[in-house]
Amino acid sequence: MSYDLRADRESLADRAEAALAGHADVAARGTVASVEDGRALGRRLGDADVEALLVLQTLAVMPAYTLAALDELPDVPVVVWTAHRERRLPPGFDHGAITSEGSTVGTPMLTNTLVRSGRAFELVVGLVDDQTTMLAVSNALRAGAVASRLRRARVGRVGPVFDGYVCVDADDDRLHAATGIEPVRIEAAEFRELYLAVDESRVSALERETRVLYDVQPDAEGDVLARSLRAACALDDLVERHRLDAGAFNCHVPEIRFGMEVGIAPCFALGRQTSNGTPWTCAGDAVTAVAMLTLKLLGAAAQYHELESFDYETGEFVVASSGEHDLAFGGERARLQRNLWYDSDPHCGACVCFAAPHGAATLVAFTELDAPTPGYRYIVAPGDFTVTGWPGVGTPYAAFRFGSGPAIDAWTRWCRAGANHHSAATPGDFADAVDTVARFLGVESVRV
Repeated sequence: MSYDLRADRESLADRAEAALAGHADVAARGTVASVEDGRALGRRLGDADVEALLVLQTLAVMPAYTLAALDELPDVPVVVWTAHRERRLPPGFDHGAITSEGSTVGTPMLTNTLVRSGRAFELVVGLVDDQTTMLAVSNALRAGAVASRLRRARVGRVGPVFDGYVCVDADDDRLHAATGIEPVRIEAAEFRELYLAVDESRVSALERETRVLYDVQPDAEGDVLARSLRAACALDDLVERHRLDAGAFNCHVPEIRFGMEVGIAPCFALGRQTSNGTPWTCAGDAVTAVAMLTLKLLGAAAQYHELESFDYETGEFVVASSGEHDLAFGGERARLQRNLWYDSDPHCGACVCFAAPHGAATLVAFTELDAPTPGYRYIVAPGDFTVTGWPGVGTPYAAFRFGSGPAIDAWTRWCRAGANHHSAATPGDFADAVDTVARFLGVESVRV
């Protein structure tokens, strides 16, 4: 080379890091030119507790150097960026240019070894200063970070799975071994104890917050609102005590809904936590809690729901729930009202009602598999929320149309892939992102 190649590489890395500003925080960086360099960098990256690794592949280099760094962090997702500086090769392209611009030689040297070892990676090819390329790199890094956060996530399981709902259950040990997610078993009585211990001043403070964020309807005033707010405070305490990232809640037990205290289904509490970034499911649905958490970590909404029914004339499915919500799902101001699903109970809690915005949408499910081999799977369905609405359902609602073909055919594939009757819904197209998270997490992903 007619110039300092290392200095030239560092300059290129400076440009890449500057382009990443605002998309990802660079915790540590290094240039490797030997196995020893790689090991040292790997240890430094480990000390920095990185969530994803970006390999800026710019020329041919011994893959053993990079692998020495990656092997220090075997569970951290890897993004390989085949990077170039020039869109058009000059007429005088020569041996020196082959060296400095030879990322298409260096990349398969590395990716071959990653494929051999079965290590998942994402590959992005493009110019350092190209915005489309930068978006692809940042999206891949975000998905890698989500997979890393899932691997250390703590998912609370309050009470048993709703009696007979084997479709929503998951084996704690299997889930932890396969994904790193740690289920945290919590007795329903603990929630009741926290509910009874809530100070009235906290309830009053939460009421002020709630009236700012929601339009409280007349039928949600009085005992309906008071019990719902107290339950929300208790769930705050439960999340903090157990350091939870998500949860699956079954309130249909004597200690909660069927007792004098708590006495309600705490749907508002679950929705408030979900809106604040800690998603909760009902009925003890442990698998959908994983789908919900995945979407929230991706920066999406996570509306717990069912596909309640189907309009044969329009190809639309009714998206609704039994009262859970995520404010990020809404396209309008939310109304807090009496939860009519439980109107015949001695006491009734509140729920939220609003419409989702129309436009691109994604449904995400997650399931445990027993055959042909034990495993886990995401089921992802891109589509649209249409302009149709069903406010009479009394909960967050939307009309969903599958994007992959005739509605019945798509829904049949959804069922055959293993989705249960609950899943997570969000505005926006997050199908590719969930697929990438699945690869990094080491589980299947089926696109419907």
